[in-house]
Amino acid sequence: MSRPRAIAIASAPMRVSLAGGGTDLPSYAERFGGTVVSLAIDRRVVVGACPRAVGSLVERLGDGSRIGHGELMRDEFTRAAMRRVGTEVAELGCVSAAPPRSGLGGSGAFLVALVHALRAASPPAAEALAEEASTIEMDDLGRVVGKQDHYVAALGGLQTLHIGAAGAVSTEAVRVSDAFAAYVADRLLLFHTGLSHDAGEVLAAQDRQTRRSEASTLARLNAIHALVGPMLDAIRRERLDEIGPILDEHWRNKAGLSDAVAVPRANDLYELATESGADGGKLLGAGGGGFMLLSCRPGRQGELRAAMASAGATELRFALSQSGSTLRREPLGGRVLEVAGAVERGAS
Repeated sequence: MSRPRAIAIASAPMRVSLAGGGTDLPSYAERFGGTVVSLAIDRRVVVGACPRAVGSLVERLGDGSRIGHGELMRDEFTRAAMRRVGTEVAELGCVSAAPPRSGLGGSGAFLVALVHALRAASPPAAEALAEEASTIEMDDLGRVVGKQDHYVAALGGLQTLHIGAAGAVSTEAVRVSDAFAAYVADRLLLFHTGLSHDAGEVLAAQDRQTRRSEASTLARLNAIHALVGPMLDAIRRERLDEIGPILDEHWRNKAGLSDAVAVPRANDLYELATESGADGGKLLGAGGGGFMLLSCRPGRQGELRAAMASAGATELRFALSQSGSTLRREPLGGRVLEVAGAVERGAS
């Protein structure tokens, strides 16, 4: 009697970068070494795979709408992952708790979850999973990105990532105190600018400038790199009122990297936010659109939320996620997309 088929379900967290973002790009890390402090959040990408004929790939967003799977988590990602893994498994479903091209590391989380699901028969360790996913995106697909998203999606928690000259990554889990967890829950807020961006395209300009050793670009990236120590010190010593100003300094350096980073809409929203209770913040990911992370002064959350809502910036509630990519099997009793959706709802 044949064994009943099952759906392999992998769920990987997206992330919020706190300091050092952009220094993980090879053009910088290969020369100076990169360091990033990044926080996994409970907004996840879930991929389901089962051995059935290839069907159309569809993604369901957190708001229940559906888009063709030709956006961020596009067919080329899936084909590249299947080639590298060496499998022809094939009906796939994907559910994302945030829209694509939003700066939350969705493509990295998708690839981590996809590889995890495709390798369900012999799941790799978290670091190996992150390396394979980053190799697919950076080498096989030739995208100008770093390894931050893949490692945080695989590991979860609050991580410090050190990227060496040869691309090797060492990880350091940062202890999350009750005070910092409360700060994340109460005072760190996410708002969508209403704009989307392709991280690879936005980062391409930074990559070219870094490789040409443009003085202003290197100076700004060095300044961003230098903020990692103060950010870690503020977290570890629970000097939480220092986090917002560090984010602000990070943003001001990042905004000067390229005209594609600090677009007028983002600048307007940031100015409104700082007038309405934020003590700092920055665009997440490469910039140019997506989500804006804001640190709110104590007691002014209602004022800040009202101001951002009036400007058409939708809030995405989130919390810290200690778990990285997880894998489970479900009996084959329905379509992959439906099962993946049920798992995502349970994880969020």
